[in-house]
Amino acid sequence: MPKVSDMIQSKFLRKEDLDDDLIVTIKTVKLEDMPGDDGEQRWVVHFRELPKGLVLNVTTIRTLESAFGSDTDQWLGNKVELYVDPGVSYKGKVVGGLRLRARKSKMPALAALAGKPAQEDFNDEIPA
Repeated sequence: MPKVSDMIQSKFLRKEDLDDDLIVTIKTVKLEDMPGDDGEQRWVVHFRELPKGLVLNVTTIRTLESAFGSDTDQWLGNKVELYVDPGVSYKGKVVGGLRLRARKSKMPALAALAGKPAQEDFNDEIPA
């Protein structure tokens, strides 16, 4: 017999779609129509590795902005970790949900280095 989560289909990612944390690459960010008759539109991020997109909320938008800047064109091509957070609340109930976490870079970002002042030149001569 199927599970209820298998019976309810969605064109967007849900926590039930994820078995483990997953590293994904941002492919697009676009405004899309939500299911229903109210004509609501929401921002959706799509990943190279997954067929479904993730509907963005304020928390995920701020996470991406903090990691990659306010220009969404700069988000494209970056890797993030997609994971299930059991503490996500919706309408006052803790229901769990999907969250994004920026990948920690081993190298400092070039943009951050560009704003740093040049280092002083040191005198390499050995005094006699």
